[in-house]
Amino acid sequence: MNVDVLGQTLTEQLEQVLWTARSAGSTLIISRAQHPDAVGWMMREGWVRERLGHLVLTPKGHAHRRACAPY
Repeated sequence: MNVDVLGQTLTEQLEQVLWTARSAGSTLIISRAQHPDAVGWMMREGWVRERLGHLVLTPKGHAHRRACAPY
């Protein structure tokens, strides 16, 4: 199990990153400062890509964001 210094698993980190994405029009942007390991994993899996210097959710990332919705 991959746990960070705050005691969060990778799954918890991913959910936190997905749910704190901010809206910029129809694009969701995530912060590079949040859980670097989780953000790196998301980039390798194709959930996030870089566009104009920002990290934005891909359609695959949007699908996972909806799937982990708490409601």
